[in-house]
Amino acid sequence: MNAHTTRARRVGMGLTTFGAVAGTVVLVAPQAGAWPSNLEVSGSTHNVGCSYTLTASVEVDRLTSVSFTDNGVELTGSPVSPSLLSNKVTINWTPSAAGSHELKATQTLISKSITVQVDPASSFGSFGCGLNGLLPSLSG
Repeated sequence: MNAHTTRARRVGMGLTTFGAVAGTVVLVAPQAGAWPSNLEVSGSTHNVGCSYTLTASVEVDRLTSVSFTDNGVELTGSPVSPSLLSNKVTINWTPSAAGSHELKATQTLISKSITVQVDPASSFGSFGCGLNGLLPSLSG
């Protein structure tokens, strides 16, 4: 009976150690993978009143929604649920003020951010939005 008890304790201790190591791997691995792994904004120049697409890559978790913010303010239409078939999540962004904008995608407390410089509105109105990058001398 004594040998049986000793063997049971060793097996129990081995399982406990394995569980602790497995738990540590589960908690640390997502941090290394970073849920939103990339954040991009369409266009090479950005103007007030023009619409752009923000695209976040979600490599690890395609089940949890992604929240998008501009200088800490949640964008209209956010949060966005990822597609199970794609690792991309998109949302439209129309800056309302010139200056520096920190755009951020957050999923399960993990964020990816980029900073974009937004210029004043084009002197051609919404038509000027299509001219950005094509005819820089015409945009105001």
